[in-house]
Amino acid sequence: MTDARDRLTVWTPLPPERNGIADYAYVLLAALSDRYGCRAACDDWLARVPDGVALVDPALAHRGAGPRALHQLGNNPGHGFVLRALRRVPGVVTLHDPGLLHLYGTMGEDAGTIRAGMAASLPGLSAIFARHWREERVQTAADHLLFDLAGETLARARAVVVHSRYARNRLRLVHGPAATAHVEVIPHFVPPVLMPDRQAARARLGIAPGDFLVVTSGFATAAKRFDWLLAALDHACEAGADLRWIHAGAERPEEYDLARAIVERPALRGRAAVTGYLEEAALDDHIAAADVLVNLRFPSTGESSGSLARAFAAGTCCIVSDTAAYAELPRDAVLHLPLTETVPLLSRVLRALAAAPDRAAAIGARGRAHALAEMGLEAVAGRYAAVIEASLDRPPAPGPAPRPAAPLTLEAAGLQPRRL
Repeated sequence: MTDARDRLTVWTPLPPERNGIADYAYVLLAALSDRYGCRAACDDWLARVPDGVALVDPALAHRGAGPRALHQLGNNPGHGFVLRALRRVPGVVTLHDPGLLHLYGTMGEDAGTIRAGMAASLPGLSAIFARHWREERVQTAADHLLFDLAGETLARARAVVVHSRYARNRLRLVHGPAATAHVEVIPHFVPPVLMPDRQAARARLGIAPGDFLVVTSGFATAAKRFDWLLAALDHACEAGADLRWIHAGAERPEEYDLARAIVERPALRGRAAVTGYLEEAALDDHIAAADVLVNLRFPSTGESSGSLARAFAAGTCCIVSDTAAYAELPRDAVLHLPLTETVPLLSRVLRALAAAPDRAAAIGARGRAHALAEMGLEAVAGRYAAVIEASLDRPPAPGPAPRPAAPLTLEAAGLQPRRL
């Protein structure tokens, strides 16, 4: 039996829950179990855990736990038990999305607590939004972009991990240097699995050797700018590009009606397909088979992308938006698209690559080399262990962090405006 002093208890969703954080946590747990006696606290008693990792009830996981705790926190209802555990057991938090407004709203937090969190991020503006909410029951998508409810997490955590400098600097801008001194950047890891051979994956999917395949993946949300992508694909096909597009993921019609948008683009008829949710092996096949993975994002709060990491591992050429965390990727490892004139530029890029697929392959090879050097799982697990050990000396605050006395400038927070 592992001594409690060497135990690491991790509160997190796990597979078979269908979200990227669950998949991320599973792989990270397997790597950390080489360093600690790991216990996974998950509110699904049928959750899948790596070999050697114990599954425990999240409400009872504090019993017998040592001083080391890790919380995987995202911005959806499946993470309510993680935030409640953080309030009881301070530890390191991987903050996958600093917004958290959706989480607080769906886990049943009272309106006063939510409005207080909104006020801590944007005091003047929050008063207007709060009045609309309180008096007229009006809430908008803008709430989730504008307001950051990470203050409580920053205060209660012994350390906070984010995946990009952009995410850290955004937190610093809102909450101040003192409240974010314990925020560390650890990049998203490259999956340790051997990605499928490209030609074998294409054969399994029925993709002809000469077909140029564009792939997107994950949930089809509005922020992934499928409106831009479909317009660019439509224009490229009308201009003579010979390509196919597969969305390897599920639709979210309440956010973006992808099926209807495809029907409205006649040039895509017979060239586009949506698979629905895929298990890991099928998703890997689609990403490995692709000539290009398109991963657009606007607006972005600094989140990372598991599908992007898989594409790096497969050596697939990636096209990303030149914003937030994606802007930090090396200029020769991916193709960056500016947020202005995105549709015509993406159309031109797809036509050029479809005409010269070797250029896409060369970019994919450079992306893979970057990922292997900077995003290896063992290196990421080692950095987590260092943050966990260092965090033991930091006492957490009893409640949400106070707002800094004076607002910071973009430059002071490290968020330099980008020229587009």
